[in-house]
Amino acid sequence: MPRSESPLAGRAAHRERTCATVAPSTSFQVFRALNDPALAAHAHHKGRIDARALAAAGGARLEDKLVRALIAREALPAKEVWESFEVFARARRALRGKCVVDVCCGHGLAGLLFAVFERSLDEVVLVDEREPANHAAVLAAVADVAPWVPAKVRWVRASLKSALPALPRGAALLAVHACGVRTDRALEAAIAARVPLVAVPCCYEGTAHRLSRGLVQALGVVLAVDVDRTYRLERAGFRVRWTSLPAAITPMNRVIVAQPDAR
Repeated sequence: MPRSESPLAGRAAHRERTCATVAPSTSFQVFRALNDPALAAHAHHKGRIDARALAAAGGARLEDKLVRALIAREALPAKEVWESFEVFARARRALRGKCVVDVCCGHGLAGLLFAVFERSLDEVVLVDEREPANHAAVLAAVADVAPWVPAKVRWVRASLKSALPALPRGAALLAVHACGVRTDRALEAAIAARVPLVAVPCCYEGTAHRLSRGLVQALGVVLAVDVDRTYRLERAGFRVRWTSLPAAITPMNRVIVAQPDAR
């Protein structure tokens, strides 16, 4: 007779299924020096970004200058900096337009990068329930090297559920680690408005209730949920592709890129 699993072991197994790296790792696109294994360990460093980052960002590009400004202001953990740049690199082409909304934005760097590098952009809207203490330092660092950015940034302090109906018409949506069902709310908003969406999902607990139990058992929660999200988008007339972030940054590294078909 098979041995029954203890509740504690079951919870540990569930965490392992929902927190392991969810997609094949890709290489660093923006700061390619981090592809060197000797430097990659810095990619998930949760302490404030510091002079160690100069090994990857010591050049003359605007990207390098921005990292150095973030170092000078001790604005963010290193992991958050590298992640924001890599998300932007994968989302940039899909979210072209006059307005980008970064939902559940936290410090907001991923959204701010659109205002830095997409000069034709009219507005970046940062949505979160509260403005974190480090956002001021992030925005100041960005303004040090891209002084045109602050005038294009607007904060909306509200829950995602209440903010989505009031967002600018036609705005593209960015949802980086919008926890659990918040990713689904962003997806539903993109479908309703027929606007592009780039999502980096995380925290899958509570997201599989609508799915076939057999599918979840066969694929695991993480893959089953993202497959379902993809089918929902495709049924609504979106072209969807998956890519990923370097696993050295985060185990929650799948990127879902969805663009509405022209009608």
